[in-house]
Amino acid sequence: MVTKRPSQKATHLPKDKLLPKVTMLFFDRPLATFLLWLALIVFGLASYTTLLKRAGFPSVNIPLNIVSGTYFVNDAAKVDHDVAQPLTEVALADSNVKSVQAQGADNFLTVQVQYKDGTDAQSAAKKLEQEVNDSHKLPANAHLQYFAPYFGATGGDTQQIDVAISFFDKNGTASTSDLAAKAQTAATWLQDKHLKDVKSIALKNPFETNADPETGQTATVQRTFDRFGQRDGTTNKFYNSVLIGIAAQKGTDVIKLDKRVRDALVELSSQPQFAGYDAQVSASFAPSIKDNLSELQRVLLEGLLAILVVGSIVIAIRASFITVVSMITVLLSALGFLYAIHYTLNVITLFALILGLALIVDDTIIMVEAIDSARKRSKNRREIVLQATRKISRAMLAATLTACLSFTPLLFVGGILGSFIRAIPITIIAALLISLLVALIFIPFFARFLLLGKKQLKKGVTEVSAGFEAALARSIAKPMEWARHSRAKLTSVIIIAICVGIGFVGAGGFIAKDVVFNIFPPTKDTNEVGLNLAFPPGTSIGQAETISANAEKLASQTLGDNFVRSSFNGTGDAQVANLQIEIISYSKRKVTSPQLVKQLQTAFDTQFKGAQVVAAQIDLGPPSSAFTVQIDASNREAAFKLANDMAAYLKGVELKRTSGKIAHMNNVSVSNPGSFLRTGHKAIITVSAGFDGDDTTTLVTLAQDAVKKEFPPDRVGSYGVPRDAISYDIGQESENQDSFKTLALAFPILLVVIFILLAIQFRSLLQPLLIFLAIPFSIFGVMLGLRLTNNAISFFTMLGFFALVGLSIKNTILLTDYANQARRQGMEPIDAAREALQERFRPLFATSMTAVVSLIPLALTSPFWQGLSVVLIFGLLSSTFLVVTVFPYYYLAAEYARLNI
Repeated sequence: MVTKRPSQKATHLPKDKLLPKVTMLFFDRPLATFLLWLALIVFGLASYTTLLKRAGFPSVNIPLNIVSGTYFVNDAAKVDHDVAQPLTEVALADSNVKSVQAQGADNFLTVQVQYKDGTDAQSAAKKLEQEVNDSHKLPANAHLQYFAPYFGATGGDTQQIDVAISFFDKNGTASTSDLAAKAQTAATWLQDKHLKDVKSIALKNPFETNADPETGQTATVQRTFDRFGQRDGTTNKFYNSVLIGIAAQKGTDVIKLDKRVRDALVELSSQPQFAGYDAQVSASFAPSIKDNLSELQRVLLEGLLAILVVGSIVIAIRASFITVVSMITVLLSALGFLYAIHYTLNVITLFALILGLALIVDDTIIMVEAIDSARKRSKNRREIVLQATRKISRAMLAATLTACLSFTPLLFVGGILGSFIRAIPITIIAALLISLLVALIFIPFFARFLLLGKKQLKKGVTEVSAGFEAALARSIAKPMEWARHSRAKLTSVIIIAICVGIGFVGAGGFIAKDVVFNIFPPTKDTNEVGLNLAFPPGTSIGQAETISANAEKLASQTLGDNFVRSSFNGTGDAQVANLQIEIISYSKRKVTSPQLVKQLQTAFDTQFKGAQVVAAQIDLGPPSSAFTVQIDASNREAAFKLANDMAAYLKGVELKRTSGKIAHMNNVSVSNPGSFLRTGHKAIITVSAGFDGDDTTTLVTLAQDAVKKEFPPDRVGSYGVPRDAISYDIGQESENQDSFKTLALAFPILLVVIFILLAIQFRSLLQPLLIFLAIPFSIFGVMLGLRLTNNAISFFTMLGFFALVGLSIKNTILLTDYANQARRQGMEPIDAAREALQERFRPLFATSMTAVVSLIPLALTSPFWQGLSVVLIFGLLSSTFLVVTVFPYYYLAAEYARLNI
């Protein structure tokens, strides 16, 4: 039997634009559409399960070089004068060099060379080495190594380490030299295994061999040390160890690599030649990646379940099922896109997909609801789809493009941070565009079978909350009806609505003064903490190792059952050592990592005297920057006197925030008299300190102001140093502030671009300003949420705010577009506003509530994502409430103002 196709008159009207035509093209070809959908699903599943490589973080070129060297003269001043100073001069002659910092000890030196953004660090290292050699300014007995640090599993290191192995003697009797020799044998054995995707396996040798410039004899000196600790039953055991680093080939799946390495270590331990020794993975990205993958899967499942439940209540069960299938299609297609552009599945792309979950729900629900609503007015499924697409496709396009534009400022963030997070806007913009295509192409296809079948069109579908939603929309519109025939009444309700909106925005600004500002605040809970040990002047490498062993024991006693394993990762030397401690997962702990850090700091402050120890948690973001004052040390004795007085002042200074709360400085220290420091051509002495608060960005500014006030130029000059001898080094915080400023500068440009887009779309200069009201309407919720949950205004909350801009503007776009359609049909402003509210109330309520409910589990269970989730949840609640209650009256005011001009 041949089915009669609908007439041309019913389906292909001249006014149909491109988007309805695209929708009908695929709707009329169900088999081709099904095959296309199936191909996307299969490719997405293959990308997620097999094709996409798992990695820790995106590969980032950091324009930084480290020069590490030896000059055996047992005189720090001579190391500085003979090696550090001329090397600095050569480096600064390069126009691409931004800064040079050097530190010289009795026999060693370290120089950091920071280049301008975009400089290839590997090439720059080779160039600097050649320039130093050509200059002939350094003594022949100075031996230097030039390298671009690799930020792998152990942090920044001199060699590429994607998996770190601690090799140790289980009996604890082997000397460090014997241990290093046996570890070299183990590294060779592992290399001979030809592990897949391994580029190299190398011992991180704690010894350096060089010639003594006075005697000419070769001398081998231990420069670094390492120790490894692990939980063994109910006790914690610690060992003297050496580190073996495994470098992966580019594009390697780190989870698979980690498993291969662990399997190889099990085999290695069974070899007779390594009897009495053990080797354990001490650092790897794999565990955190697996945790993030599990969290992503859990959040996605919970989010999709929330969409199913909320959609079933707010719209209909079949409609919510279509929404869930559509979102799965979007997510899998986005994963396929990531594979196609050679991205990896890492912490950053996972972050983008989790954030995208709340964004992509809009297009899917809006289209599903439009079809569901249109089937009440027609029984012809083709006509239903065409009517639905005509009504919402233009608004959906504008809303999606606006949401995409809201993330474009992230593409222009410079520096290391910009390279690091660039995958976020790219992934989210791609997911948003895919969601638009899925809404236009596949949702009508799904609806053909689930919403528009013969039974559904004949019987209809029971909608649980339809009556409640309609009644609520009518209640909100009642003031319009009451004021319909009275200019005075209409004016009064419009003024009241405008005042309510302004009142909420003002309340948000008032709450904001109690919300702290910190670009990268510490996470509320993590699975790693660290200890930074600074040893007294004159400490030998052996003494430093003994002190570190005592620090390990105190740390493990303090952490108790929370301790899992620890390692110095080969960072220990005679001056400093950094201990990384893994603790049990926060999902299994009752105490948080900040509480454990506080316990550690108290224990070391009261019970430990071998070194100055600073406890901190280890986060995914950049490390917290210490506040450092640099003092011109051309007169070294006078500079130290000023430094000591400044340190005494900082120990007691009170930093008063705008909220009135007081912060103090801690871990105040003056640079080691046994070391010579310089920044650029200038010799310096430093005073460093931390803070007892988490709002580092705010406290750094307050600390600078306090030092400037207490040590003005006249007082500084009285010490016998130049009046301008003081400068500041806030480390990574400086670049963080520059990156944040980029976002602040880009935001108004973003608004201008969105305004132009909306002005073209709506052919009006006034209505885009109306649509923008969704942004300030969200301020109250954002600030209240951050205040109630004790989260800071930060880089991550700004990401949430950019997402919120796109989500909230969609609501006002839909209302305005629908009201405009009603006006074109001849309705009066009040009728158009009321019609828009009643017709669009359900999709607005559905999209906002679905996004909110899907984000609640993330906010409650994941400390890392909490601040971002809070911004979206509370901002959406605030914006949605004001959009449906007062925005229609703003629209009325604008319409009557336009008519009377």
